[in-house]
Amino acid sequence: MESLVRIKDENKQQRIKDAVVSLILREGINGASVSKIAREAGVSAATIYVYYNSKEDMLTEVFREYAIAPYRYVMQRIDPAMDGRALIDAIVRGCYSFSCEHEEIFSFVEQCSRCPTLSESVSEEACSCDVLDLIHAYQARGVFRPYSDWNLGAVLFAPVRFLAMNRSAMGEGEESLAELVRMLQTLLLY
Repeated sequence: MESLVRIKDENKQQRIKDAVVSLILREGINGASVSKIAREAGVSAATIYVYYNSKEDMLTEVFREYAIAPYRYVMQRIDPAMDGRALIDAIVRGCYSFSCEHEEIFSFVEQCSRCPTLSESVSEEACSCDVLDLIHAYQARGVFRPYSDWNLGAVLFAPVRFLAMNRSAMGEGEESLAELVRMLQTLLLY
């Protein structure tokens, strides 16, 4: 007897991810049921289980993928030969640019980060590991002060998210962004 194996379709999986993001932004995490996600994605509820073992697994995987995205974006804009000042500038401006260019994903990640179950399974430290590894190399060379990863994440990423969330009140925000870069350079560099 031949077993039936459903072939995964990247387009369907992307539609499911898009539906997860859209529904969570509209209705919150509790409002994003598998049936609503399936309807929004234009697939059957059974199709979702081809890609994910459970609703929790789906939310965690989608959250992890999008939580890592800003750090990958930043790493593409960094030259490891940069001096410390340029590195901080690139990290801050890269995080801010990602937030502006991918506002829906940024809002989705922010909302999921406030859910205890999801934030326990997807830590910012794990998502930002490439950026932190680069900073560790700068620390080893005596360029960056030897602060812990938790404190680095708190002072590097959280203020940028705050500025991004409040950019409509700040206007262009260039002055605030430049000021933040200078503050972080003073704080983090020898």
